[in-house]
Amino acid sequence: MHDESAPSRCGSCAQPVGAWATDRLTGLLGRWGWDDQAPAVYRRAQRRWEQVALLMIDLDRFKKINDEYGHPAGDVVLTDVSEVLAKHTRSADLVCRYGGDEFLVLLPRTTAGEAAVVAERMLRGIRALQTEVTTNDGYGLTLYGQTASIGVAAHVPGGEDTLIDLVRETDAALQRAKRNGRARVQVHDHSAFAAERNTDTSALKHLLTLQDLMSNDLLPHVLVALSEGAKAVEELVPALGPKVYRTLERLQDNGFVLRRAARYELTAAAREWINDVLPAVAAWTSRHHGLAH
Repeated sequence: MHDESAPSRCGSCAQPVGAWATDRLTGLLGRWGWDDQAPAVYRRAQRRWEQVALLMIDLDRFKKINDEYGHPAGDVVLTDVSEVLAKHTRSADLVCRYGGDEFLVLLPRTTAGEAAVVAERMLRGIRALQTEVTTNDGYGLTLYGQTASIGVAAHVPGGEDTLIDLVRETDAALQRAKRNGRARVQVHDHSAFAAERNTDTSALKHLLTLQDLMSNDLLPHVLVALSEGAKAVEELVPALGPKVYRTLERLQDNGFVLRRAARYELTAAAREWINDVLPAVAAWTSRHHGLAH
């Protein structure tokens, strides 16, 4: 139990103290400590109309270390990474191991540009690590070249804003960093985020249409229509319905739907069906290119 009479923060580093607040492996804030302290820091920025920034750090392909060398080796990497993060932050910043190989860093009185500079330093520090580990087989080796994807967001909190709003923006930036190749810092861009969100909404609608299609009587008609060779658009649309037709047509947009299937946890059967039907859809649309409007 947390002793309310005890000091809640360390006098030298200003971090919360106590087992309830600390991640036992890294010595950083744990999830409970973050949930206790981060909202208070955010509210203080809100009262003072001050910038506050957030970094979300995800180690690239960290699972491979656990799988190939064992979880004790992964723990050593996490400890080394935590030291890099602590090195590049101030006593007033909150540094948290949020879970697994994901870290959060809350930076009060910090702009997005300043936070990006901090993130780049962390990125270089993580890449420069040379971590001595012992594998599950008892072999000693040095791991190096670890990279991370880092999302960055900052704002001056308005009256209706909450910390979760800043977390969402930072997570959106992190996801873009991963999609753009990992091992990079990505600052949240409001306009790009809005455009991407609209695109994902469109993709989700097509995925839902496909899943509906698999469970109704239209599926045989789709397969027959696609395998019978050339068909006029006027024949195909009445047979499938305009909604299904648009979905099939959308599948040709450079794998637009397929690239998002994993994100929306499309069923394995649906993914297999899409993969099977894509060649037929491609052949059909090439024959009827430009006819459907």
